[in-house]
Amino acid sequence: MEHHGCELDIPLPEIRVEKANPTYAQILLNDYAGKNGELSAITQYFYQYFITKYQYEDFAKDLECISISEMKHMEQLGQLIVLLGGNPLLRTINCGRNTFWCGNNISSTQNIRKFLYENIKAEKIAIQNYRLHISQIQDCYVRAVLERIIKDEEHHISIFNNYLNYFNGH
Repeated sequence: MEHHGCELDIPLPEIRVEKANPTYAQILLNDYAGKNGELSAITQYFYQYFITKYQYEDFAKDLECISISEMKHMEQLGQLIVLLGGNPLLRTINCGRNTFWCGNNISSTQNIRKFLYENIKAEKIAIQNYRLHISQIQDCYVRAVLERIIKDEEHHISIFNNYLNYFNGH
C-alpha cells in the first residue's frame, strides 16, 4: 500500500492564551492525559507500531508518524495548561479527584482490523471531546489550537480508514 503523510500541511496556531484560567486548564487535562486523550493515543499507536513493524513496514511507519503527531498535540496542550495556570501532570480531575493516566487505557489487541476499528472510534471520541471543550472554553487562542488538532484527528481517521479498506481486501 502507498505511504501517505500523516501530517497536514496547515500551520499550527500560536500557543498563547487570553489570560490564565485554571478551569480551562482542568478541562484540557482530559484531552492531555484522559482515557481518550493524547497520551493514550501516543502509547496506543506506538505499541501498534512495534507489533506491525516487521510484517508491514509502511503501515508501521504511518503508525509511528501518527503517534508523533499526537505527541505534538500533547505538547501543545501541556503548554496551554501551564499558560492557563494549570499543572500538566499525567492526570485528569473529575469531581475534585485526581485520576492518573494508566497503561490500562490502551488496548493490547494484535488483530490489525480490530485495532484499526478501535483507533477510528478513539479518534472520533477525541474529536467529540475537543468539540465539547471548544464550546466550554471562551479563549480564542485555545479554541484555535483545538480546532487545528481536530483537523489532524480527522486526517488520522482517513488514514486508518484507508488501511482498514486495504486489510479488509487481503
